[in-house]
Amino acid sequence: MPENSKSSPSDNSGRNRAHKNDFKPEQSYVRTCLTMIHLSIRRYLFTRYMMVLLALALIPLALGIIYFLGYMIQHVGQPVEKVPYMKLNGMVQTMFRVMYIHFIIFFVANIFGFSLIRKEVDDRTLHLLFLQPVGKSTIIFTKFVGFLVVTWIFLSLSFFFTYTLFHIPYGIKSLLHDLFKNGRALTLVKELFVMLIALAMYGSFSMVMGSLFKTAWYGLIFYLWETGLPYLPSTMKFFTISHYLQAITPEKSAIPPKMFELYGEMPSTFRCSVTFLILLALFMGISFILIRKYECKYSEI
Repeated sequence: MPENSKSSPSDNSGRNRAHKNDFKPEQSYVRTCLTMIHLSIRRYLFTRYMMVLLALALIPLALGIIYFLGYMIQHVGQPVEKVPYMKLNGMVQTMFRVMYIHFIIFFVANIFGFSLIRKEVDDRTLHLLFLQPVGKSTIIFTKFVGFLVVTWIFLSLSFFFTYTLFHIPYGIKSLLHDLFKNGRALTLVKELFVMLIALAMYGSFSMVMGSLFKTAWYGLIFYLWETGLPYLPSTMKFFTISHYLQAITPEKSAIPPKMFELYGEMPSTFRCSVTFLILLALFMGISFILIRKYECKYSEI
């Protein structure tokens, strides 16, 4: 046997150590990112922005409680009537499309997204982020993921409990029947996914605005543009994020036809997906470019 083919135990152990070391940088990087996401989540939980999130998330819950109490007072001592599934789903869908997408998600994403970088500059803590053992783009990405996790979980719970409050007066059996026999559980999952996309779209756009401007003056114009969707000409509707969010929201049969007449012709799911990916890549790319050129000259800000 050739001499080169022989290897000593020390050589093998050296190769094993080298092989293991090949994975250490990657493992360390992933661990660092997860740690930064965890720290971002913890930090968001103790800021004044959480109060805004909680206040907005409680609005639909309050409406659900009012409906629940009103039903119980009106039907006290009477047998439970036949469950109007279509009516209840229509109410929940209208609330989701109007209150959540056009109001709650919009303001939550804009407030959190705008503060993603701007708050660090205003608090003069941006330099502390730059001292982290990762690149600036990674810092922004982990903060963005932390924002999505916090806001999505709270708003998802808000929406699910609101849906539950509308069905609870008719009993647990009717709620379970609607969830699993009527297929409402799958619809809820899809709606929660739409909420995540909406938070990502509005949040990434606001992050760019927070990197460029000191105040959120753009928010008023942006809000009027997004909520003015039903009144825009048909060609202008495709330049709003809300138009694509409305298109991918399920349960269109539960919505009054007049609402869709105002929304206009909806794009396909494929077109919506491509649009979302392009916009997210564009907004995140701009944010990465801006943060790479950012300097901690607080005296000039």
